[in-house]
Amino acid sequence: MKHSPHIHLHVDPIFSDELQQLPWHIPIAEWSAHGIKTLDIKRGISRHVVIFVKTGRFSFAIKEISEEISKKEIENYERLLLMGIHTLIPAGYVVREEEPIEVNTPIGIQYEKNRISHTVTLLVEKVLPDSLLYSRNFRKENRQKIWDAIVRLFVQLHSNGVYWGDSSLANTLIRFEKQDIPFVGKRTTLMAYLSDAETVEIHSELSQSMREADIHFFLESMDWINEDLKASGIIRDELATAEDKQYILDSYAMLYTTEQKKKAFERLTSLNIDKFLGSVAHPSYVELFIKHIEEHQRYMGERFQQPPPLSTVARHWYETVFAPVCEIFRREGVTNLLPGKTAAELYIEIMTSKYYLSEKKGYDVGMTAAAEDYLTRLVPKEYEETVKHITKNISSYFGV
Repeated sequence: MKHSPHIHLHVDPIFSDELQQLPWHIPIAEWSAHGIKTLDIKRGISRHVVIFVKTGRFSFAIKEISEEISKKEIENYERLLLMGIHTLIPAGYVVREEEPIEVNTPIGIQYEKNRISHTVTLLVEKVLPDSLLYSRNFRKENRQKIWDAIVRLFVQLHSNGVYWGDSSLANTLIRFEKQDIPFVGKRTTLMAYLSDAETVEIHSELSQSMREADIHFFLESMDWINEDLKASGIIRDELATAEDKQYILDSYAMLYTTEQKKKAFERLTSLNIDKFLGSVAHPSYVELFIKHIEEHQRYMGERFQQPPPLSTVARHWYETVFAPVCEIFRREGVTNLLPGKTAAELYIEIMTSKYYLSEKKGYDVGMTAAAEDYLTRLVPKEYEETVKHITKNISSYFGV
């Protein structure tokens, strides 16, 4: 006589009520046939059975897999979230224990455990499936925005000692999100989420060879997707794929170097660039921030006879120079006139303009003249009066 399967729920108490209502005694591939309404969501290629369901307050993604891997994957998601990495929110894992499997062996009949597990995560809504990346007529610029999001995810992982292992478009979710940018406000940006943590390894740090292996595995996955698309009748120019790969490699090298410099900057100054200044994509910008703070340290040393510690100087520079100028940018809508620029990038570019103007003139032209020169060159002519108003406010702040 066949017995009903035993169900073992290892789930977060927040989701327990909803998950207990589901028919775990039935294979998830058969739920639809038993009246469970699954969500019709387009998704990438998967080697596992995956379904999406809504029950009670929550929508879940459920993946059928072995118990050992399921347990590890949920633990990986939890650790990644604690690091602040963009990944799925784990609800837990559920095991269906069937009758043991009878196995003939040289020493007689033995019985093996027959346990099928399920990784359960909260469903991420409004995502752009990888299967649509090439099926739509994506322009080069749009594709590059997606690669930028994926590169940011890689840098976030690798900077925290995380080796993805099975990095691919199929294991990535892309979605639009609102982000708070210092002195800019909310800005919509594309974010990439790691959506498969089976092979994730977390180390104290990653070697260069591990980082390169992770990236190259992702590049190989692009070829696999091209083959899948060909099979479905979508032919893509191979040259375009080669260009995409080079773009990813170049962007990753640049952003990873920038991230390392940002961490060094934070150790020196106790200021987190992304939190206080705004994101920058080039390592030279971080170097220029350090240079400006060191100049401010010399200025303070002249005033106080002895230069204060760099962390103290950095805070003073932030409060008396950087933040007030960027607040003027925000208030006068400079970041709207130059969309895509963060306040940090505007500040650095204006200071760079100041340096070259001063070199040309043979004296320090000051912040006001530098801002006027920079904005006049970059902002459309119809905003000429706005530029004058902005430079007047900068001039008033610095007492010129």
